[in-house]
Amino acid sequence: MGALMLTLPVTHPDILEFIELKRDLNKVTKANISVMITDDFMKAVRSDSDWTMKYAVEDTGEIIEKTVRAKDIMRTIASSAHSMAEPGVLMWDKVQNWHINSENPQFKYTSTNP
Repeated sequence: MGALMLTLPVTHPDILEFIELKRDLNKVTKANISVMITDDFMKAVRSDSDWTMKYAVEDTGEIIEKTVRAKDIMRTIASSAHSMAEPGVLMWDKVQNWHINSENPQFKYTSTNP
């Protein structure tokens, strides 16, 4: 039996909606969700800075951008994890830099297995 993990980087403008996705028990019922956290995001949380999220739409070249306080995102993660046991967090810079294929510059993870 397998498992399904849905992940979204903390740099994505829809991250707040994603974090609260599992609060509605009818939306995603057969998958775990996790936020891909970066070192830069954690620095922004510690310094109580704003966090700008961007997404480039490949087909149109449109850039979607949103800015919020990093601590607000982290509080939303903590609140949702406390009440619904999700999302999990993936310390994404660690995943990308500390793995058995890290010496291969062409290898990049896109997600993980739960």
